[in-house]
Amino acid sequence: MKGNASGGGCGGVPDEVKSTSVVTIGGMAVNIVLAALKTAVGLIAGSQALVADAVHSLSDLVTDLAVLVGVRYWTAPADAGHPYGHGKIQALVTLSIGLALAGVSFGIARSSSLDFLAAIRGEALPVPRSFAFWIAVASVVSKEAVYRWTRAVALRLRSPALEANAWHHRSDAISSIPVAIALALSYFAPSLAWADPAGALVVAVFIFNTAWGIVKPALQELTDAEMSGKSAEVAKVALGVAGVSSCHNVRTRRYGGAFQSDLHVRVSRALTVGEGHALGHEVRDAVRAAGIGVTDAVVHVEPQDVRVVLSLGSNVEPRREYLAKALDAVSRFPSTHLVASSGIEETEPVDVPEEFRGLKFLNQIVIVETALDPHDFSARMHRVEDDLGRVRTVKNGPRTIDIDMIDYGGLVLDTPDLVLPHPRAGERDFVMRPWKELESASGR
Repeated sequence: MKGNASGGGCGGVPDEVKSTSVVTIGGMAVNIVLAALKTAVGLIAGSQALVADAVHSLSDLVTDLAVLVGVRYWTAPADAGHPYGHGKIQALVTLSIGLALAGVSFGIARSSSLDFLAAIRGEALPVPRSFAFWIAVASVVSKEAVYRWTRAVALRLRSPALEANAWHHRSDAISSIPVAIALALSYFAPSLAWADPAGALVVAVFIFNTAWGIVKPALQELTDAEMSGKSAEVAKVALGVAGVSSCHNVRTRRYGGAFQSDLHVRVSRALTVGEGHALGHEVRDAVRAAGIGVTDAVVHVEPQDVRVVLSLGSNVEPRREYLAKALDAVSRFPSTHLVASSGIEETEPVDVPEEFRGLKFLNQIVIVETALDPHDFSARMHRVEDDLGRVRTVKNGPRTIDIDMIDYGGLVLDTPDLVLPHPRAGERDFVMRPWKELESASGR
C-alpha cells in the first residue's frame, strides 16, 4: 500500500512493515507452542482429532512466514522496474494463504470423513484421555486472541494479506471447538465417538468458505477485475466537482489493499487547455480524498459533446441503401455516436430542374453527438457524399446522397463553407417535423 509504505517507524522502518512483523511473529510463537502441545498431548492421550488440529496449527506457520517475508516486498516504493509499485505481491501472498487454507479444509474433510464412516460402520474409535480436552480449550482461547490482534492491525493498515492471515488464526480457533466438544463427548459417552469427525466436517466446510472469501479478492486484483460498485462511487465523486458535466468509461481495480481508477470526464469546450488540465487534477484529488479507498486516479479530460442534427436524402436508386450507408459512415466519425434517427419518408423534390422532378427523395433525420468541431464534421460529411458517388455537375441535380447539417448545438455561423443553422431548414416540413418528434421522444 503506497499510503503506508512511507509512514513513520522506529529506525526508519515503515510502520506497515514493523506492525505486520510484530503481530505475525507473535502469532508464529503461539502457533509453535500450540502445535507442539497438541502433537505431544494428542499422541499421549490417543486423540487423532487433536493431532489433526496440530497439523492445522502448523499450516499457520507457513502463512505467517509468507506474510513476514512478503510485507518487505509489497511495501517497497515504486522503482524503474516497477513504476506502479509492488502492491500486487500482496495479492500473490493473499492468494497463497487462501489456497493453503483451502488445502487444510480438504485435508480435514478427508480424514474426518474416513473416521465418520468408520464410526457409522460400527468400528470402535479410540477414547482419548480427559486432559486432551483442556489443550483444545486453550487452543480456542489463544487462537481467538491472536485473530483479534492480527485483524485489528490488518484493518488499521488496510492489508488484505494480513487480514487473510487473521482469518487463518480464526479458522484454527474454530476448528478446535468441535475437537473440544468431541473430546468431551468421547470421554463421557464413548458411543458418541462419531461426533468428533462429524464436527470436523462442519468445520472443514466453514474453513473452505473462509478460504474462498480470501482467494476471490486476490484473484480479482491479479486479473484486474472490474469493481463495478467502486466505479459507481468514483463516478459520483467526479460528477460532484464543479465544471464536470458528465463522466464515462469509469474503471476501477484492486491494487495493494486499496483501489486504482481511471475515468473520462467531459467539460465545457470553452475551457482552455490549462483550465481543463487543472480541472482534471481537481477531479483526481477529489476522488483520492473521498474516503472510498481509491489511492490513485487517472483522469482523461474531454470536451463536452455537441448535439448535431443532420438531414439525409437520396433520389437515386438504390435510395434506401445509400441512406443506410451514409448513416453508418456518419456514426463512425471519430468521437461521434448516434443518438437517434427518424423513419424514412418519401417527398417530392424541391428546387430541382424540370427534367428531374419525377425523381422523388427518401429523407431521414439523424441526431448525433460529437466532439468534432463543425468545420471538421462538415468536411467529413462531404467526403462521405463523394465516397457514395455524389456528382455535382448539375445544380440541384440527382443525388446518390445529400447530407445537410441542420443544427450544431445551437451555434450561429456564417462562413463561405458553412452556414448554421441551415438557412432553409425551417421551410421544410420533412426536416422540422421528424426533428421535433425525435427531440420530444428523448425528453428534450
